[in-house]
Amino acid sequence: MRIDLAQPDRSWRDMHRLYLSFVQPRPIAWASTVSAAGALNLAPFSFYNMVSANPPVVLFSPALNRDGGPKDTLANIRETGEFVIATVTELNAEAMNLTSTEFPHGVSEFDRAGLTPVPAYRVRPALVKESPVNIECRLRQIVELGRDSGAGNVVFGDVLVVHVDDAVLDSDGLCDPDKLLAVGRMGGHLYTRTRDRFELVSIRDPARLPR
Repeated sequence: MRIDLAQPDRSWRDMHRLYLSFVQPRPIAWASTVSAAGALNLAPFSFYNMVSANPPVVLFSPALNRDGGPKDTLANIRETGEFVIATVTELNAEAMNLTSTEFPHGVSEFDRAGLTPVPAYRVRPALVKESPVNIECRLRQIVELGRDSGAGNVVFGDVLVVHVDDAVLDSDGLCDPDKLLAVGRMGGHLYTRTRDRFELVSIRDPARLPR
Protein backbone atom coordinates (compact mmCIF):
# COMPACT_ATOMS: atom_id res chain seq x y z
CA MET A 1 0.00 0.00 0.00
CA ARG A 2 1.22 3.48 -0.88
CA ILE A 3 -0.63 6.68 -0.05
CA ASP A 4 0.58 9.94 -1.58
CA LEU A 5 -0.71 12.75 0.62
CA ALA A 6 -0.35 15.15 -2.31
CA GLN A 7 -3.13 13.17 -3.98
CA PRO A 8 -5.12 11.80 -1.04
CA ASP A 9 -7.96 9.38 -1.63
CA ARG A 10 -8.83 9.20 2.08
CA SER A 11 -10.21 11.73 4.53
CA TRP A 12 -8.01 13.07 7.32
CA ARG A 13 -10.10 11.02 9.76
CA ASP A 14 -9.35 7.82 7.84
CA MET A 15 -5.66 8.72 7.74
CA HIS A 16 -5.77 9.46 11.48
CA ARG A 17 -6.99 5.93 12.14
CA LEU A 18 -4.19 4.58 9.95
CA TYR A 19 -1.54 6.62 11.77
CA LEU A 20 -2.76 5.35 15.14
CA SER A 21 -2.59 1.77 13.87
CA PHE A 22 1.16 1.95 13.18
CA VAL A 23 2.46 4.59 15.60
CA GLN A 24 2.23 2.31 18.61
CA PRO A 25 2.47 1.71 21.45
CA ARG A 26 2.15 5.30 22.61
CA PRO A 27 2.60 6.35 26.25
CA ILE A 28 -0.49 7.85 27.86
CA ALA A 29 -0.60 10.79 30.21
CA TRP A 30 -3.22 13.05 31.67
CA ALA A 31 -2.90 16.80 31.23
CA SER A 32 -4.33 18.55 34.27
CA THR A 33 -5.21 22.21 33.73
CA VAL A 34 -7.26 24.94 35.34
CA SER A 35 -9.11 27.86 33.81
CA ALA A 36 -8.49 31.46 34.80
CA ALA A 37 -11.77 31.22 36.74
CA GLY A 38 -10.52 28.17 38.68
CA ALA A 39 -12.38 25.32 36.93
CA LEU A 40 -10.34 22.09 36.94
CA ASN A 41 -9.96 20.03 33.77
CA LEU A 42 -8.36 16.65 33.13
CA ALA A 43 -7.87 14.98 29.74
CA PRO A 44 -5.77 12.03 28.51
CA PHE A 45 -3.30 12.19 25.63
CA SER A 46 -1.23 9.58 23.80
CA PHE A 47 0.45 12.12 21.53
CA TYR A 48 2.83 12.80 24.43
CA ASN A 49 6.48 12.34 25.34
CA MET A 50 9.60 13.67 27.06
CA VAL A 51 11.65 15.43 24.39
CA SER A 52 14.60 16.98 26.24
CA ALA A 53 16.53 16.23 29.42
CA ASN A 54 18.63 19.40 29.61
CA PRO A 55 16.56 21.52 29.76
CA PRO A 56 13.81 19.09 30.83
CA VAL A 57 10.89 19.52 28.42
CA VAL A 58 7.73 17.49 27.80
CA LEU A 59 5.26 17.81 24.96
CA PHE A 60 1.75 16.71 24.14
CA SER A 61 -0.58 17.63 21.32
CA PRO A 62 -4.26 18.48 21.86
CA ALA A 63 -6.27 18.59 18.64
CA LEU A 64 -8.83 21.22 17.74
CA ASN A 65 -12.46 20.20 18.20
CA ARG A 66 -15.01 19.46 15.49
CA ASP A 67 -15.73 23.17 15.04
CA GLY A 68 -12.05 24.05 14.72
CA GLY A 69 -11.89 25.62 18.17
CA PRO A 70 -9.67 24.76 21.15
CA LYS A 71 -10.77 22.20 23.71
CA ASP A 72 -10.63 23.07 27.41
CA THR A 73 -7.07 21.78 27.90
CA LEU A 74 -5.60 24.05 25.24
CA ALA A 75 -7.76 27.02 26.18
CA ASN A 76 -6.76 26.71 29.85
CA ILE A 77 -3.05 26.51 29.07
CA ARG A 78 -3.30 29.61 26.91
CA GLU A 79 -4.98 31.40 29.82
CA THR A 80 -2.70 30.30 32.65
CA GLY A 81 0.55 29.07 31.07
CA GLU A 82 0.68 26.03 33.37
CA PHE A 83 -0.23 22.34 33.38
CA VAL A 84 0.51 19.04 35.11
CA ILE A 85 1.34 15.79 33.32
CA ALA A 86 0.28 12.60 35.17
CA THR A 87 1.13 9.03 34.21
CA VAL A 88 -1.66 6.60 33.32
CA THR A 89 -1.28 3.03 34.60
CA GLU A 90 -3.21 -0.23 34.70
CA LEU A 91 -4.67 0.81 38.04
CA ASN A 92 -6.21 4.03 36.73
CA ALA A 93 -6.86 3.11 33.08
CA GLU A 94 -10.64 2.86 33.55
CA ALA A 95 -10.69 6.34 35.08
CA MET A 96 -8.56 7.58 32.19
CA ASN A 97 -11.13 6.26 29.74
CA LEU A 98 -13.89 8.15 31.56
CA THR A 99 -11.93 11.39 31.36
CA SER A 100 -11.80 11.08 27.56
CA THR A 101 -15.56 11.73 27.48
CA GLU A 102 -16.49 15.09 25.94
CA PHE A 103 -18.26 16.56 28.94
CA PRO A 104 -19.85 20.02 28.69
CA HIS A 105 -17.58 23.00 29.30
CA GLY A 106 -16.94 23.54 33.00
CA VAL A 107 -17.64 19.95 34.10
CA SER A 108 -14.79 18.53 36.21
CA GLU A 109 -13.43 15.24 34.91
CA PHE A 110 -11.93 14.69 38.35
CA ASP A 111 -15.42 14.48 39.81
CA ARG A 112 -16.93 12.38 37.02
CA ALA A 113 -14.08 9.84 37.04
CA GLY A 114 -13.75 9.62 40.83
CA LEU A 115 -10.23 11.04 40.84
CA THR A 116 -8.70 13.18 43.55
CA PRO A 117 -7.17 16.61 42.79
CA VAL A 118 -4.21 17.47 45.01
CA PRO A 119 -2.65 20.94 45.26
CA ALA A 120 0.59 21.20 43.30
CA TYR A 121 3.81 22.67 44.67
CA ARG A 122 4.51 25.44 42.14
CA VAL A 123 1.62 25.59 39.65
CA ARG A 124 -2.13 26.12 39.89
CA PRO A 125 -3.37 22.98 38.08
CA ALA A 126 -3.94 20.00 40.37
CA LEU A 127 -1.91 16.84 40.71
CA VAL A 128 -3.74 13.52 40.25
CA LYS A 129 -3.53 11.61 43.53
CA GLU A 130 -4.21 8.27 41.83
CA SER A 131 -1.24 8.68 39.47
CA PRO A 132 2.21 7.56 40.70
CA VAL A 133 4.00 10.24 38.66
CA ASN A 134 2.99 13.91 38.38
CA ILE A 135 5.05 16.53 36.53
CA GLU A 136 4.44 20.22 37.12
CA CYS A 137 5.09 22.24 33.97
CA ARG A 138 5.23 25.84 32.79
CA LEU A 139 4.31 26.55 29.18
CA ARG A 140 7.34 27.04 26.95
CA GLN A 141 5.70 27.20 23.52
CA ILE A 142 2.62 26.20 21.54
CA VAL A 143 3.14 25.27 17.88
CA GLU A 144 -0.13 25.51 15.96
CA LEU A 145 -0.15 22.97 13.13
CA GLY A 146 -3.39 24.06 11.50
CA ARG A 147 -6.73 25.78 11.98
CA ASP A 148 -9.17 23.07 10.88
CA SER A 149 -10.87 20.35 12.90
CA GLY A 150 -8.37 17.72 14.04
CA ALA A 151 -5.31 19.94 13.69
CA GLY A 152 -2.73 19.43 16.40
CA ASN A 153 -1.28 22.04 18.72
CA VAL A 154 2.08 20.92 20.05
CA VAL A 155 2.39 22.11 23.64
CA PHE A 156 5.93 22.23 25.03
CA GLY A 157 6.31 22.53 28.78
CA ASP A 158 9.34 23.20 30.96
CA VAL A 159 9.45 20.73 33.85
CA LEU A 160 9.40 22.53 37.20
CA VAL A 161 8.71 19.78 39.76
CA VAL A 162 8.53 15.99 39.50
CA HIS A 163 6.49 13.97 42.03
CA VAL A 164 7.07 10.19 42.11
CA ASP A 165 5.36 7.84 44.54
CA ASP A 166 8.06 6.03 46.54
CA ALA A 167 6.04 2.83 46.16
CA VAL A 168 6.98 2.54 42.46
CA LEU A 169 10.73 3.14 42.92
CA ASP A 170 13.49 0.55 42.84
CA SER A 171 16.64 0.51 44.99
CA ASP A 172 18.36 2.94 42.59
CA GLY A 173 15.60 5.52 42.91
CA LEU A 174 14.23 4.81 39.42
CA CYS A 175 10.73 3.71 38.46
CA ASP A 176 10.42 -0.08 38.53
CA PRO A 177 8.25 -1.12 35.56
CA ASP A 178 6.80 -3.99 37.60
CA LYS A 179 5.54 -1.43 40.12
CA LEU A 180 4.72 1.45 37.79
CA LEU A 181 2.49 -0.69 35.52
CA ALA A 182 2.38 1.89 32.74
CA VAL A 183 0.06 1.25 29.80
CA GLY A 184 0.26 2.20 26.12
CA ARG A 185 -2.27 3.18 23.50
CA MET A 186 -2.60 1.09 20.35
CA GLY A 187 -4.96 1.60 17.41
CA GLY A 188 -8.73 1.69 17.74
CA HIS A 189 -9.92 0.68 21.21
CA LEU A 190 -6.82 -1.36 22.03
CA TYR A 191 -4.34 -0.73 24.85
CA THR A 192 -1.25 -2.63 25.92
CA ARG A 193 0.40 -3.45 29.23
CA THR A 194 4.16 -3.17 29.77
CA ARG A 195 4.74 -6.51 31.46
CA ASP A 196 6.23 -8.45 28.52
CA ARG A 197 9.70 -6.96 28.13
CA PHE A 198 13.15 -7.81 26.80
CA GLU A 199 16.58 -6.27 27.33
CA LEU A 200 19.12 -5.03 24.78
CA VAL A 201 22.41 -3.56 25.98
CA SER A 202 23.52 -0.61 23.84
CA ILE A 203 26.95 -0.92 22.20
CA ARG A 204 28.27 2.63 21.95
CA ASP A 205 31.85 1.76 20.96
CA PRO A 206 31.98 0.51 17.33
CA ALA A 207 35.12 -1.48 18.18
CA ARG A 208 33.00 -3.73 20.40
CA LEU A 209 30.61 -4.71 17.62
CA PRO A 210 30.70 -8.43 16.70
CA ARG A 211 32.66 -9.21 13.54
